[in-house]
Amino acid sequence: MDKDMLKEKRSFLMPRDPSVDRRFRPRPNKKQRLFDEVIPEFSDSSTDCSDTESEYATTNGDDDAYMTDSSEVETGPQVFLRMRPVESPSKLYCISDAGNTLITCAATNENNSNNSNRMEKHFSFSTILDSSVGQRDVYDICVGPRIVDEECVTIMAYGTSGSGKTYTLLGDNARAGVLPRALENIFTMYHKQIYSTPKLKLINARMLILEDEKAIKELQIRKELLALCPDISAQYHRLHHAIKGDHNFVEMEETDVSVMIWVSFVEIYNELVYDLLTMPPKQATMAEPRRKTLKIVCNKGQVFIKGLTSVFVKSGEDAIKLLRLGQQRISYAATSVNANSSRSHCVFTVDVLKYHRTGMTTHSSYKFCDLAGSERVDKTGTVGSRLREAQSINTSLMVLGRCMDAASSSKKRNNTDVIPYRDSKLTLLLQAALLGKERLAMIVTVTPLDKFYEENLNVLSFASIAKNIIFKQPLVKQHNTRYSAFAQIDQNSTNRSQDYVDELERQIISLRAENEQLKLNHVHQMQLQEEKLRRELTDGFGSSIDLIKKQAELRNENLLLIQRREFEAKIESLKRQYDEQIEDLQDEIEELKSANSDIEVIDDD
Repeated sequence: MDKDMLKEKRSFLMPRDPSVDRRFRPRPNKKQRLFDEVIPEFSDSSTDCSDTESEYATTNGDDDAYMTDSSEVETGPQVFLRMRPVESPSKLYCISDAGNTLITCAATNENNSNNSNRMEKHFSFSTILDSSVGQRDVYDICVGPRIVDEECVTIMAYGTSGSGKTYTLLGDNARAGVLPRALENIFTMYHKQIYSTPKLKLINARMLILEDEKAIKELQIRKELLALCPDISAQYHRLHHAIKGDHNFVEMEETDVSVMIWVSFVEIYNELVYDLLTMPPKQATMAEPRRKTLKIVCNKGQVFIKGLTSVFVKSGEDAIKLLRLGQQRISYAATSVNANSSRSHCVFTVDVLKYHRTGMTTHSSYKFCDLAGSERVDKTGTVGSRLREAQSINTSLMVLGRCMDAASSSKKRNNTDVIPYRDSKLTLLLQAALLGKERLAMIVTVTPLDKFYEENLNVLSFASIAKNIIFKQPLVKQHNTRYSAFAQIDQNSTNRSQDYVDELERQIISLRAENEQLKLNHVHQMQLQEEKLRRELTDGFGSSIDLIKKQAELRNENLLLIQRREFEAKIESLKRQYDEQIEDLQDEIEELKSANSDIEVIDDD
């Protein structure tokens, strides 16, 4: 009777209890794991690159562990939308009352065969920045908190061609973008801790201690590259004062930390990687030198560009100069949409290496990625080489979208979704952010005009995919390594002896005092040597002057003697000439006298 009653009650509106099977028998309350004996293997940072995908799939596929472990916090990228200011914004775009959702709908008279584009669509973002939001607020909202928290972060600017990506990232001469502001923030934070020499460097994704010769070589490379940079002193000072007026950056008060900052600049053009801070060839030719392509290497779970130039910088001005130098080498071209369109993806990386007195080294990485604009060939009018560039750009952006889609679908706990980051050089370089190991912040820019509606829909769809990503891996705030540069410290010991620390401090004080004494002795010796050289130079100049004076006097005496002899010879010649004239005149006088006497005699007769 009970079974008949249950059968009568069973319907679509009143289904059976899941604890009772279809024959109305109670199910056994027993759970058994089929793979209890299998020990999951979790790879650390020393695993090979080929294990990265399997690690990601294993972590996402373990549903029970994920549901039961409350310590894992789901995080995802922050996606910000920025609307470019235009004279007459389109009515197809409107912001919801909540302020974080963009509502789009196509015009009714639009000739478009795709009816899906006519539908009203809602795109949610972390924050929507309308045309009234300036560069200062963009930095404070999107980038500033990540810099203050010292998190490894990738800042990615994405949008259609000419929508203001480069302006948001770099700014112009009057209004600085998020990258110059981030540099000023970093150098202000570590102003008191910046080390004067490059003792630590990130080589092949590993922090290594540089010997004195290598450190001197790095300083020489820095000097040569800065000599190639354009002179932007006046421009930088104006920019510096403008940023200081917009923000109140706070200095860190740590005294037992030495900070070394390195920058690098890379370009991905037609799926080829180029170094934008490489030294030019020494032998300059009339033709432009062929650029050398670099290779992205994935070794033991770490990704790096082999042979990439990383430059040690001491101030924000040095970093801005190198940024301007790299900008001069970026591939630009004019299209129908943008007169100065970037034809490549550019990644400017700032690596902050910190050495603590305890022997711990930490690494914070900030990547600023300026993606080339997604574009439609029929509107940009690209042909020839510009067309090949556009195809490479769109292909890499499509792979980036596939990676975002795979990462967002992984939240459904589906092991079949593997992130295809190896399909493009861009995604291969940014795989740490795509796998959730580092923070990812996207600034999506659109131009709210009717003619860009379809392009904007593609960009907004891409952004919505990124907004739905949820990473379950713990984010890496800083890459830590225990490595002592000045003393041999036992890494296996957990409790450090205070006596040993005191002894090291006394040795440091003694070495500093000895160093100061050596400096004073060196300065004193240099002063004595300078005085000795001055005396030798003075004596040498004095003897030279006396010798020259004697030679001049002897030369003058010889000249005077020669002149005197010449004068006497001339006098004698003139004297003989005048004596002959006198004799002739006397003879004439005698003749005249004799003639007069003859005349008188004749007269007398």
